[in-house]
Amino acid sequence: MISRLENGTATWLPRHLAAYEQALGLAAGHLAGPAHKVLRAYGRRSDDPAGGPSDEQAAAELIDCVLGGDVITSAGWDLLSGHLIATDRKLGRRTWGTLIERLMLELCTAQGAAQDIRAEALLRIGRTDATAEIAGEVAVAVMTQRGNPASFQPLKLYQRAPGRAPAGWVVRALFDPPDRWLLRELFSTVAALVDAGAWRPSAQELSALRRECADTIVDASIELEVRRAATQLMRRLTPSVHLTMPTGMGPELVYLAKPTATADAQVSRFRATCLRLAAEVQDIGLVWQAKWERGDDPLLGHVLSQSLVGHDDAVRSMYTALLVNSGYRNALRSPLAALLRRGADLMDPVMLRAVIRVFGKVAEGASDGWALLGILGAERIDLDTRVQACWALVNASPRMPPDVLEAMLAICRTRPFGSQAITVLRAGVAACGRADRHESLRQLADDRQQVLAVRDECSWWTALPAYVRASVRA
Repeated sequence: MISRLENGTATWLPRHLAAYEQALGLAAGHLAGPAHKVLRAYGRRSDDPAGGPSDEQAAAELIDCVLGGDVITSAGWDLLSGHLIATDRKLGRRTWGTLIERLMLELCTAQGAAQDIRAEALLRIGRTDATAEIAGEVAVAVMTQRGNPASFQPLKLYQRAPGRAPAGWVVRALFDPPDRWLLRELFSTVAALVDAGAWRPSAQELSALRRECADTIVDASIELEVRRAATQLMRRLTPSVHLTMPTGMGPELVYLAKPTATADAQVSRFRATCLRLAAEVQDIGLVWQAKWERGDDPLLGHVLSQSLVGHDDAVRSMYTALLVNSGYRNALRSPLAALLRRGADLMDPVMLRAVIRVFGKVAEGASDGWALLGILGAERIDLDTRVQACWALVNASPRMPPDVLEAMLAICRTRPFGSQAITVLRAGVAACGRADRHESLRQLADDRQQVLAVRDECSWWTALPAYVRASVRA
């Protein structure tokens, strides 16, 4: 099953994944989100559950939970969305609107597998003409909502289902974003539209997009993750892009612009590092290792290479979801932490940022937190790497102790980050929000010296209904 998921060919029922979760020692529902994400990346989707009398009653109870502001788990959203579509259930427009708004709010609040399941639920529900219109209205409202720290989440949905994207709105927003916070996902969404043939640029639009990409790629004041997305869009717009890329690109963007079949010294070094890391992970072993006589896994090196240094961020995200939600999660954490502690100053910056990016998905506890804080606060380390450490702490924040998060926020507020100062502080706010550090958020919201975007995001987090926070953690 795992190899079929990796190849995007598997279909399943919930009980199939439940059996694998039990065998691998994973929490219930842990594989469903990544499994949906893999199939979407290959342009497919899982089969809708057939449903039955017990599901009919469960779905009715869940709709009551939506209308009553009660907690709904990831498994609940999976069941409800699948049942509504499989049975062609009819609901009134206001009920559909309330359901979609609630689900979108949870999507903006959740992380990891919980977020992936809610994304799939929204994509299912939005398949009919009536619900697609409502979902589109809610998506645009979220993308233009003042203070929403995850206003880019609808764009990530459109990357999974580009045929549903409002292509004209997305392209116009790329040239004139309602919030530059959206830029990375705007570049990525236009790339998904081009890949899927869901939008075909005119000659004038193509020229304008190339100029926008080129200007972004060489602008060091723009966050590296945005420049990465611009590079990947440029690859889709320009044949042999590696021969025509603008001068002044850093080594990470040069790497991304290369054809995927390139085999040069840089690629060979990255591949060797990933294979060594795979060997270390296998030496530690899987949670279910004792059930097998042989622990050799020929796929792990490939999955690690794609997760760390894959050329396409959408594919990289898919492989990372598979990796960090598998039985390898705990075995992966230790060697990644060791790499950061013993060699952050000595590692290739491209590989260092790749390790930090994945480590943020599995890091937990004070020791891991202080390892990332050591990079975030080290002014001798380049700015792009420090910003990457900041985002890793955001991803790990629900698993971090309070003193780590307070230290992170202090660094974000007081250390110099140049052109990325606001980005880093907004990331600090996101970490506090995901970890329910409401007192820190209220203090920032009341600080009239802070920029308005930061204060607005603090207010957004503190205004979240308790049942939403409880649902994404259930």
